[in-house]
Amino acid sequence: MKKKIKLILSIILFAVIAFSCEREDSDKVNQDTIFAEYELFYNSNEDITYARAIFHFSNIFGTRLELSAPSNVTFNGDQLLWKSGLAYYEKEYVGFVNSGTFVWTDTDGKSFTNPASINEIDYPAVGFDTLPKSASYELFWDGDSLAALELVTVTIKGQVEGDVQVFTQASPNATSIVLGLTKLSQLGSGSGTVWMERSYKPIPAEATSAGAIVTGRYRPLNKSIVIVD
Repeated sequence: MKKKIKLILSIILFAVIAFSCEREDSDKVNQDTIFAEYELFYNSNEDITYARAIFHFSNIFGTRLELSAPSNVTFNGDQLLWKSGLAYYEKEYVGFVNSGTFVWTDTDGKSFTNPASINEIDYPAVGFDTLPKSASYELFWDGDSLAALELVTVTIKGQVEGDVQVFTQASPNATSIVLGLTKLSQLGSGSGTVWMERSYKPIPAEATSAGAIVTGRYRPLNKSIVIVD
């Protein structure tokens, strides 16, 4: 029965991904109806910064669009390349690129300029190697306090499949995130892995009538911990 359920879930997930990656040429739509996503993401585990842009018809849930010439998108003057399988534009940079500017030019020759920046975060240098699941835990991060429009997410994964809990903090001036007992108590004991991300979503500088989103994300090295009773 479990295998059957997993197969059904896999089919559903594949269908969702396939639908989300459905695409159309951008010259087939009114340029003012194009919704743009811009993301600057640094992953310490790879030591790579990704500059990405996704274009949709009408809104963030709309059909993804491949830009038709002469339309193009750049980051810091570098052309972003089309990733056909994922239906978005991307350029990879070695190391940490903390800021830059996206420029999208539509088929009518109108340009939209949006800066993006990444704010760093890390685990405390000491004291976060063992995580008791019998009480809530306040995790103080290494980095600046949160500003408006920022979010910190901590994901903890245990040893077995599905043993995952997610915690968030979005309060301005916060310097820590509380890992609540309700979720911690559901984790299995033993070795675990922690992912932490800090994201910043400023108000876009320039966008069509459909809108846009700008995100800067920083992910420090994943951390191994021991979850104890």
